[in-house]
Amino acid sequence: MFIISCWGQKTLRLGLILVSSLFFLLALGLAHPLKADGPRVISLYAAHTENLLRLGARDLLVGISAQETYQGPETAGWVKPAEFSARDDVEKYLAARADIILARPQHLASSPHLWAALEKAGVKIWARQVLLASDLDSYWLELGELVGRKNEAQKLIAAFKNDLSLRAAKTGVRRPGVFLEAIHQQIKTFTPGSIPVWLLELAGGRNVAADVEMAQGRIVADFGPERLLALADEVEIYISQEGPMNRVSLEAIKSRSLFRNILAIKNNRVYKIPENLIARPTPGILEGLAALTKIMEEANTKKP
Repeated sequence: MFIISCWGQKTLRLGLILVSSLFFLLALGLAHPLKADGPRVISLYAAHTENLLRLGARDLLVGISAQETYQGPETAGWVKPAEFSARDDVEKYLAARADIILARPQHLASSPHLWAALEKAGVKIWARQVLLASDLDSYWLELGELVGRKNEAQKLIAAFKNDLSLRAAKTGVRRPGVFLEAIHQQIKTFTPGSIPVWLLELAGGRNVAADVEMAQGRIVADFGPERLLALADEVEIYISQEGPMNRVSLEAIKSRSLFRNILAIKNNRVYKIPENLIARPTPGILEGLAALTKIMEEANTKKP
Protein backbone atom coordinates (compact mmCIF):
# COMPACT_ATOMS: atom_id res chain seq x y z
CA MET A 1 0.00 0.00 0.00
CA PHE A 2 2.84 2.38 0.86
CA ILE A 3 4.57 1.69 -2.47
CA ILE A 4 1.33 2.27 -4.40
CA SER A 5 0.64 5.46 -2.47
CA CYS A 6 4.12 6.84 -3.20
CA TRP A 7 3.80 5.92 -6.89
CA GLY A 8 0.42 7.63 -7.07
CA GLN A 9 1.80 10.80 -5.54
CA LYS A 10 4.71 10.85 -7.99
CA THR A 11 2.35 10.32 -10.91
CA LEU A 12 0.12 13.13 -9.68
CA ARG A 13 3.08 15.49 -9.34
CA LEU A 14 4.34 14.57 -12.80
CA GLY A 15 0.89 15.15 -14.25
CA LEU A 16 0.66 18.57 -12.62
CA ILE A 17 4.08 19.50 -14.00
CA LEU A 18 3.08 18.44 -17.52
CA VAL A 19 -0.20 20.35 -17.37
CA SER A 20 1.57 23.46 -16.05
CA SER A 21 4.18 23.22 -18.81
CA LEU A 22 1.48 22.93 -21.46
CA PHE A 23 -0.31 26.02 -20.18
CA PHE A 24 3.01 27.88 -20.17
CA LEU A 25 3.70 26.94 -23.78
CA LEU A 26 0.20 27.89 -24.82
CA ALA A 27 0.57 31.27 -23.13
CA LEU A 28 3.76 31.90 -25.11
CA GLY A 29 2.15 30.77 -28.35
CA LEU A 30 4.66 27.95 -28.73
CA ALA A 31 2.27 25.04 -28.58
CA HIS A 32 0.57 23.96 -31.77
CA PRO A 33 -3.10 24.09 -30.59
CA LEU A 34 -3.05 27.90 -30.40
CA LYS A 35 -3.67 29.72 -33.69
CA ALA A 36 -2.47 33.25 -34.43
CA ASP A 37 -5.02 36.02 -34.03
CA GLY A 38 -6.22 35.79 -37.60
CA PRO A 39 -5.85 33.69 -40.76
CA ARG A 40 -2.60 32.10 -41.89
CA VAL A 41 -1.40 34.15 -44.87
CA ILE A 42 0.97 33.70 -47.80
CA SER A 43 1.80 36.98 -49.56
CA LEU A 44 3.21 36.87 -53.09
CA TYR A 45 3.53 40.64 -53.49
CA ALA A 46 5.93 42.84 -51.54
CA ALA A 47 3.36 45.63 -51.16
CA HIS A 48 0.81 43.27 -49.56
CA THR A 49 3.52 42.05 -47.20
CA GLU A 50 4.69 45.52 -46.22
CA ASN A 51 1.15 46.67 -45.53
CA LEU A 52 0.47 43.61 -43.36
CA LEU A 53 3.62 44.33 -41.39
CA ARG A 54 2.53 47.94 -40.88
CA LEU A 55 -0.88 46.68 -39.73
CA GLY A 56 0.72 44.57 -37.02
CA ALA A 57 -0.10 41.28 -38.75
CA ARG A 58 3.44 39.91 -38.90
CA ASP A 59 2.59 36.73 -37.03
CA LEU A 60 -0.04 35.82 -39.61
CA LEU A 61 2.51 35.47 -42.40
CA VAL A 62 3.52 31.89 -43.11
CA GLY A 63 4.95 32.65 -46.55
CA ILE A 64 6.29 35.65 -48.49
CA SER A 65 7.71 36.46 -51.91
CA ALA A 66 11.41 36.67 -52.76
CA GLN A 67 11.07 40.39 -53.56
CA GLU A 68 10.63 41.67 -50.02
CA THR A 69 12.63 44.87 -49.38
CA TYR A 70 10.80 46.62 -46.55
CA GLN A 71 12.84 47.34 -43.43
CA GLY A 72 11.13 49.10 -40.52
CA PRO A 73 10.36 48.83 -36.83
CA GLU A 74 7.89 46.07 -37.66
CA THR A 75 10.66 43.84 -39.06
CA ALA A 76 12.97 44.04 -36.02
CA GLY A 77 13.79 40.51 -34.89
CA TRP A 78 11.53 39.00 -37.55
CA VAL A 79 12.44 35.52 -38.67
CA LYS A 80 11.10 35.59 -42.21
CA PRO A 81 8.88 32.67 -43.24
CA ALA A 82 9.45 30.50 -46.31
CA GLU A 83 9.48 32.07 -49.76
CA PHE A 84 6.78 31.25 -52.30
CA SER A 85 6.14 32.05 -55.95
CA ALA A 86 3.51 31.33 -58.57
CA ARG A 87 5.84 28.65 -59.95
CA ASP A 88 5.67 26.49 -56.80
CA ASP A 89 3.55 23.35 -56.77
CA VAL A 90 0.29 22.76 -54.95
CA GLU A 91 1.89 20.48 -52.38
CA LYS A 92 4.22 23.23 -51.12
CA TYR A 93 1.31 25.60 -50.60
CA LEU A 94 -0.85 22.99 -48.88
CA ALA A 95 2.01 22.05 -46.56
CA ALA A 96 2.04 25.65 -45.26
CA ARG A 97 -1.64 25.27 -44.24
CA ALA A 98 -2.45 28.81 -45.40
CA ASP A 99 -5.99 30.13 -45.15
CA ILE A 100 -5.45 32.98 -47.62
CA ILE A 101 -3.00 33.66 -50.44
CA LEU A 102 -2.49 37.32 -51.35
CA ALA A 103 -1.48 37.80 -54.96
CA ARG A 104 -1.65 40.13 -57.95
CA PRO A 105 -3.79 39.59 -61.06
CA GLN A 106 -0.60 38.72 -62.99
CA HIS A 107 -0.08 35.75 -60.70
CA LEU A 108 -3.54 34.40 -61.48
CA ALA A 109 -2.97 34.68 -65.22
CA SER A 110 0.39 32.91 -65.07
CA SER A 111 -0.69 29.81 -63.10
CA PRO A 112 -4.47 29.29 -63.39
CA HIS A 113 -4.31 25.55 -62.60
CA LEU A 114 -2.42 26.19 -59.36
CA TRP A 115 -5.03 28.60 -58.01
CA ALA A 116 -7.91 26.39 -59.11
CA ALA A 117 -6.42 23.45 -57.19
CA LEU A 118 -5.81 25.56 -54.09
CA GLU A 119 -9.32 26.99 -54.10
CA LYS A 120 -10.69 23.48 -54.46
CA ALA A 121 -8.69 22.56 -51.34
CA GLY A 122 -10.37 25.41 -49.45
CA VAL A 123 -7.66 28.09 -49.67
CA LYS A 124 -8.91 31.61 -50.38
CA ILE A 125 -7.15 33.48 -53.21
CA TRP A 126 -7.20 37.31 -53.04
CA ALA A 127 -5.60 39.18 -55.95
CA ARG A 128 -5.34 42.96 -56.03
CA GLN A 129 -3.31 45.58 -57.86
CA VAL A 130 -3.73 49.27 -57.11
CA LEU A 131 -3.83 51.15 -60.41
CA LEU A 132 -4.92 54.58 -59.22
CA ALA A 133 -3.91 56.70 -56.25
CA SER A 134 -7.61 57.16 -55.49
CA ASP A 135 -7.82 53.41 -54.75
CA LEU A 136 -5.29 53.44 -51.93
CA ASP A 137 -7.74 53.89 -49.04
CA SER A 138 -10.11 51.15 -50.19
CA TYR A 139 -7.19 48.78 -50.80
CA TRP A 140 -5.72 49.27 -47.33
CA LEU A 141 -9.12 48.94 -45.70
CA GLU A 142 -10.03 45.78 -47.62
CA LEU A 143 -6.68 44.23 -46.77
CA GLY A 144 -7.14 45.10 -43.09
CA GLU A 145 -10.62 43.61 -42.99
CA LEU A 146 -9.38 40.46 -44.71
CA VAL A 147 -6.94 39.67 -41.88
CA GLY A 148 -8.93 41.04 -38.94
CA ARG A 149 -7.07 44.35 -38.75
CA LYS A 150 -9.80 46.81 -39.76
CA ASN A 151 -9.14 49.24 -36.89
CA GLU A 152 -5.42 49.21 -37.63
CA ALA A 153 -6.14 49.90 -41.31
CA GLN A 154 -8.33 52.88 -40.43
CA LYS A 155 -5.57 54.27 -38.22
CA LEU A 156 -3.01 53.75 -40.98
CA ILE A 157 -5.20 55.63 -43.46
CA ALA A 158 -5.75 58.53 -41.05
CA ALA A 159 -2.02 58.81 -40.28
CA PHE A 160 -1.16 58.67 -43.97
CA LYS A 161 -3.59 61.45 -44.86
CA ASN A 162 -2.30 63.61 -42.05
CA ASP A 163 1.32 63.18 -43.17
CA LEU A 164 0.31 63.77 -46.77
CA SER A 165 -1.30 67.10 -45.95
CA LEU A 166 1.89 68.23 -44.23
CA ARG A 167 4.18 67.21 -47.10
CA ALA A 168 2.28 68.36 -50.19
CA ALA A 169 3.91 71.22 -52.09
CA LYS A 170 2.64 74.74 -51.59
CA THR A 171 0.28 76.08 -54.22
CA GLY A 172 1.39 79.01 -56.34
CA VAL A 173 4.95 77.72 -56.74
CA ARG A 174 6.24 77.38 -60.30
CA ARG A 175 5.84 73.83 -61.55
CA PRO A 176 8.81 72.59 -63.61
CA GLY A 177 8.10 70.23 -66.49
CA VAL A 178 9.01 66.62 -65.67
CA PHE A 179 9.22 63.41 -67.67
CA LEU A 180 8.72 60.40 -65.43
CA GLU A 181 10.35 57.35 -66.95
CA ALA A 182 8.88 53.92 -66.23
CA ILE A 183 10.92 51.83 -68.70
CA HIS A 184 13.92 53.40 -70.38
CA GLN A 185 14.55 51.32 -73.46
CA GLN A 186 11.04 51.73 -74.90
CA ILE A 187 10.60 55.24 -73.44
CA LYS A 188 7.53 54.35 -71.41
CA THR A 189 5.93 56.54 -68.77
CA PHE A 190 3.15 56.40 -66.19
CA THR A 191 -0.46 57.30 -66.87
CA PRO A 192 -2.30 60.20 -65.17
CA GLY A 193 -3.94 59.19 -61.90
CA SER A 194 -1.32 56.54 -61.17
CA ILE A 195 0.54 56.75 -57.87
CA PRO A 196 3.84 57.96 -59.42
CA VAL A 197 2.18 60.80 -61.36
CA TRP A 198 0.01 61.72 -58.38
CA LEU A 199 3.11 62.00 -56.19
CA LEU A 200 4.91 64.02 -58.83
CA GLU A 201 2.07 66.53 -58.96
CA LEU A 202 1.78 66.70 -55.17
CA ALA A 203 5.52 67.43 -55.05
CA GLY A 204 5.07 70.43 -57.33
CA GLY A 205 6.02 68.97 -60.69
CA ARG A 206 4.16 69.24 -63.99
CA ASN A 207 3.79 65.97 -65.85
CA VAL A 208 4.69 66.65 -69.50
CA ALA A 209 3.14 63.31 -70.53
CA ALA A 210 -0.32 64.16 -69.24
CA ASP A 211 -1.99 63.06 -72.48
CA VAL A 212 -1.12 59.35 -72.29
CA GLU A 213 -3.99 56.98 -71.60
CA MET A 214 -4.32 53.80 -69.57
CA ALA A 215 -4.78 50.69 -71.70
CA GLN A 216 -5.71 47.15 -70.65
CA GLY A 217 -5.54 48.00 -66.98
CA ARG A 218 -1.89 49.05 -67.09
CA ILE A 219 -0.45 52.24 -65.62
CA VAL A 220 2.67 52.07 -67.80
CA ALA A 221 2.19 53.38 -71.32
CA ASP A 222 4.27 53.93 -74.44
CA PHE A 223 5.39 57.51 -75.00
CA GLY A 224 8.02 57.05 -77.66
CA PRO A 225 11.00 59.10 -78.85
CA GLU A 226 9.11 61.41 -81.21
CA ARG A 227 6.74 62.70 -78.54
CA LEU A 228 9.54 63.08 -76.01
CA LEU A 229 11.80 64.99 -78.41
CA ALA A 230 8.90 67.26 -79.37
CA LEU A 231 8.84 68.32 -75.71
CA ALA A 232 12.63 68.59 -75.37
CA ASP A 233 12.54 72.23 -74.20
CA GLU A 234 9.73 71.52 -71.68
CA VAL A 235 11.44 68.61 -69.94
CA GLU A 236 13.33 70.51 -67.24
CA ILE A 237 13.67 67.41 -65.05
CA TYR A 238 14.01 63.77 -66.06
CA ILE A 239 13.17 61.19 -63.38
CA SER A 240 13.63 57.46 -63.85
CA GLN A 241 12.20 54.81 -61.55
CA GLU A 242 14.74 52.27 -60.37
CA GLY A 243 13.72 48.65 -59.86
CA PRO A 244 13.14 45.28 -61.54
CA MET A 245 11.22 46.93 -64.38
CA ASN A 246 13.92 49.50 -65.08
CA ARG A 247 17.57 48.82 -64.26
CA VAL A 248 19.13 51.51 -66.44
CA SER A 249 21.89 53.65 -64.90
CA LEU A 250 22.00 57.44 -64.74
CA GLU A 251 25.04 57.40 -66.99
CA ALA A 252 23.18 55.39 -69.63
CA ILE A 253 20.30 57.86 -69.61
CA LYS A 254 22.57 60.90 -69.85
CA SER A 255 24.72 59.42 -72.62
CA ARG A 256 21.88 58.25 -74.86
CA SER A 257 22.38 60.16 -78.09
CA LEU A 258 18.66 60.36 -78.69
CA PHE A 259 18.30 62.47 -75.52
CA ARG A 260 21.05 65.03 -76.14
CA ASN A 261 18.64 67.90 -76.99
CA ILE A 262 16.41 67.40 -73.93
CA LEU A 263 16.75 70.36 -71.56
CA ALA A 264 17.07 68.16 -68.47
CA ILE A 265 19.97 66.27 -70.05
CA LYS A 266 21.73 69.48 -71.04
CA ASN A 267 21.40 70.88 -67.51
CA ASN A 268 22.26 67.59 -65.78
CA ARG A 269 18.92 67.35 -64.00
CA VAL A 270 18.44 63.62 -64.27
CA TYR A 271 17.45 61.59 -61.22
CA LYS A 272 16.63 58.04 -60.18
CA ILE A 273 14.13 57.11 -57.46
CA PRO A 274 13.50 53.55 -56.21
CA GLU A 275 10.35 51.98 -57.60
CA ASN A 276 9.17 50.94 -54.13
CA LEU A 277 9.03 54.63 -53.08
CA ILE A 278 6.91 55.90 -55.94
CA ALA A 279 4.96 52.95 -57.33
CA ARG A 280 4.36 50.49 -54.49
CA PRO A 281 0.96 51.10 -52.77
CA THR A 282 2.21 51.44 -49.20
CA PRO A 283 2.69 54.38 -46.81
CA GLY A 284 6.33 54.23 -47.90
CA ILE A 285 5.39 56.44 -50.86
CA LEU A 286 5.60 59.36 -48.42
CA GLU A 287 9.38 58.93 -48.66
CA GLY A 288 9.05 59.10 -52.44
CA LEU A 289 7.01 62.27 -52.13
CA ALA A 290 9.73 63.82 -49.96
CA ALA A 291 12.41 62.91 -52.52
CA LEU A 292 10.36 64.32 -55.40
CA THR A 293 9.61 67.52 -53.47
CA LYS A 294 13.33 68.07 -52.86
CA ILE A 295 14.02 67.72 -56.59
CA MET A 296 11.28 70.24 -57.47
CA GLU A 297 12.52 72.72 -54.88
CA GLU A 298 16.05 72.51 -56.22
CA ALA A 299 14.78 73.19 -59.72
CA ASN A 300 13.08 76.37 -58.50
CA THR A 301 16.00 77.66 -56.44
CA LYS A 302 19.10 76.73 -58.43
CA LYS A 303 20.19 77.95 -61.81
CA PRO A 304 21.25 75.40 -64.43
